[in-house]
Amino acid sequence: MASRIFAGLVFLALLSYLYGSLCWAIIISKWKLRKDIRVLGDGNPGAYNTGRNLGGKYFLLVMLLDASKGFIPGLIASFVNFQAYQNWAVGLAGSFSVLGHCYPIFFKFRGGNGFSTIFGFMILYNPWMVLEWGIFVFVLTVIFKYIRPVQLITMFFISFFAIFIDWHFYWRNFFPLLTEPMMQVTLPAMVLTIALLQVPRFIPYFVGIYTGTEEKIFFFKFLRKNKTTSSDNN
Repeated sequence: MASRIFAGLVFLALLSYLYGSLCWAIIISKWKLRKDIRVLGDGNPGAYNTGRNLGGKYFLLVMLLDASKGFIPGLIASFVNFQAYQNWAVGLAGSFSVLGHCYPIFFKFRGGNGFSTIFGFMILYNPWMVLEWGIFVFVLTVIFKYIRPVQLITMFFISFFAIFIDWHFYWRNFFPLLTEPMMQVTLPAMVLTIALLQVPRFIPYFVGIYTGTEEKIFFFKFLRKNKTTSSDNN
């Protein structure tokens, strides 16, 4: 590997991690409520907990900003020519942006679960996989009323299923430096690996379901602004 390619990959990984470490849920909650979102609700600094405490528009805002943490590094990895290591560049960009979100250096390594960040990364390379993921999460959440475990289960299922798909219409190659085989191998394997690494973070959610302490979600309810929270801070 040429030294400039190696340096470029290291810089891309570092940039992806640092941008991923911008935990927007914490930033916005401190600005809006003068409180850290990690001490509110279920303590997770993500879009869902933000929506529960600040309202639907902040849920959407945090989700889009967190998605950009996967989208922008992925975009950079797609346009910079890393030659034979293009698939490594894509994998590093996605993996380190999610790593930054889950373990942000700016917030004492206490971050979120990374689903919006993965979502933003995946939409660059396989919008169909993102659509499937969204539909599965929605349907299973409506049925079982638990969103956290459903996210992890869906990630496992969709990434595992995608490994065996070779339909040309399924894989949208938007970038000339990426080939379809690279996407078919890199993206599902990376998402499946992230899902495996996330299992320890989700054990408390599954334990909560077993003990009855995990909160159920009625899907659209949390999109309404939490008036009690807002009035308490006025």
